[in-house]
Amino acid sequence: MKLIIILIFIQYVLIGQLLPTIPGNIFRLSLGTSVANDKWEINDNQFSFNGIGRRYFDKDTYNDSVRFSSNYDLYNNGSAYIDSVTTIQQWMSDFNQSYGYSLPIFEAQGIDTSKVMESDGGFSENRYRTVNSKYLHLDYGMSNEITLSLSIPIIDSYVIEQSFSNVYTNKIEGAQILVDYHLSTRQELKTFIESNNYSNLRRGLKDTLQNIYDLFYTNNGQFSTKWAFHSQDDPIGNLLIDPGFLPPGIDKDSVSLSDLVTYYYPSKKNGNGIGDIKVGATILLSGTPTWALDGSGNAIYGQFSVLIPYGKTLTQFLDIRRKQFSEAKIGSGSTRWAIGFYGSKMINSKKLRRIYIQTQMEFSTMTTLNTPVELFSGGHSHPDSILGLIGNTYKYDRGTSVSINLGSELEQIENRVRIQGELFATFKAKDNYLSKNKYWDNWMEKYSGNSPHYNKIDLKLEILILNSVSKNKIGPIPFDIFTGFRKTLTSENTYAGWSAYAGITTYHQGW
Repeated sequence: MKLIIILIFIQYVLIGQLLPTIPGNIFRLSLGTSVANDKWEINDNQFSFNGIGRRYFDKDTYNDSVRFSSNYDLYNNGSAYIDSVTTIQQWMSDFNQSYGYSLPIFEAQGIDTSKVMESDGGFSENRYRTVNSKYLHLDYGMSNEITLSLSIPIIDSYVIEQSFSNVYTNKIEGAQILVDYHLSTRQELKTFIESNNYSNLRRGLKDTLQNIYDLFYTNNGQFSTKWAFHSQDDPIGNLLIDPGFLPPGIDKDSVSLSDLVTYYYPSKKNGNGIGDIKVGATILLSGTPTWALDGSGNAIYGQFSVLIPYGKTLTQFLDIRRKQFSEAKIGSGSTRWAIGFYGSKMINSKKLRRIYIQTQMEFSTMTTLNTPVELFSGGHSHPDSILGLIGNTYKYDRGTSVSINLGSELEQIENRVRIQGELFATFKAKDNYLSKNKYWDNWMEKYSGNSPHYNKIDLKLEILILNSVSKNKIGPIPFDIFTGFRKTLTSENTYAGWSAYAGITTYHQGW
């Protein structure tokens, strides 16, 4: 009877099997520990503060006539109502016509409304990950042809260190036209209110003009535009000073881009606990099980498994606020179904004992997760505004993946020492995101740091010391000891590094 080897690698249990099944009514228990170190360089990524850009021109807010009608941007402030029936633009037009003045009427400005206003930019990021974990893997031979399995990873320490460089933003194209309009309008109204012509108006007219001025050009005005006089068309480059842009907890009067990066991205993220749990079955489809003494050992198996999303994901920001920034996810958050085949062929050679190939396809169901409040994806500098744009939760569908595992088994000392070598390749398609903000969905699906799609090839070498072969067994309990090393050969849009592991497997007769 041989050994099944389990390797905990990152968030998934990757199975490289010497024997895919065991005899009926036999339990096989594997316990192990592993350490992994990985690095990921994410260069030349783009982002956009489209949420801040909406303070200049809100393309997403419009009325039934498909006319842009936000009262909180700089584009068409006259669309706001001064009473229950009259807009500011209409009132100002009537006032000018009745009294022969040419004061600003806050009409729609002459900008290209087909374009979104946004302060775009770029950044590079380095991530270093260290994972210390244990695992338990239990197999049960339901019959000689069917083996059931259960894998439980226990993450003792999951640490991500992150650093950012080459972070920059650009000016908002077209925004200065809007800022200049309000600079001019504020001055015109202020000059008129300080003139004799204003003093000679009846009280009701004076009050209305003063109210309009206060709405737009005082700090506490409902539709205040004073923030724009400092920000101009480069709100980040000119430093943020408006309370609507300042994240809570930064004790500074003006906030720079580097301040925002430090606020949203602490140097370390931490996680621990039980990871996602995997339940599966392996079924003999053709041939003779490798452990059978009266057959060739050539066989084809069918495999089915489900990854249950038990591991911790991000806590909702509304519950823990900034603590979310330091959380490291140890769970995928989505249920993963896998189906595949495993083929094994015995080799008549002095050293090479057998070769095998395993293929699997994984797919997931749509799930709902808590929104990660992040600067570069959120489109705004204030966390509550980010949630306002995206929503507290979003729907997530992890992309379909295909894996191929090629392996061979060498026997150095008969029935005592074996060496296993494996080449493991994974290819994953794009993930899908669905929130209340299509710009966020699109960014999350394209940002390389989210592994929207990735490919990876790993090499694994493993040494096994066997004490489970009856004629060579020492002591009453059959067991095998194993140790191994895994190294990434190539990767795209995901971590690359190494892991080392060791463990013991024991075998027990059922009832």
